[in-house]
Amino acid sequence: MFYKGQVVSSAAGHDKDSLYLVVQVEGDGWCRVADGKRRKLAAPKRKNPKHLRPTRQSIDPGRVPTDRALRRALAGLRGEEPGEQEEPVAYPQAGPGVPDRP
Repeated sequence: MFYKGQVVSSAAGHDKDSLYLVVQVEGDGWCRVADGKRRKLAAPKRKNPKHLRPTRQSIDPGRVPTDRALRRALAGLRGEEPGEQEEPVAYPQAGPGVPDRP
């Protein structure tokens, strides 16, 4: 189902909707994935394939020898500039007439 070099999206867990690169597919179907930031290439996360969604993109693992190169490649697929991060959301202080946070 999944193959080495495929870019996948996490479908469940605290990392939902994060992009990962499949660095290894184990015999039982489980995948080892890395994103270069939380999960480094040297210590990829073992993920159940039920919790992964395939994308149409792939990256040649030989082209991303370092975590930095992997982060940059995945950022390019997300349409971000390398090093760009989401702006934090500023919620108003709770009080009368202020709705609860989403």
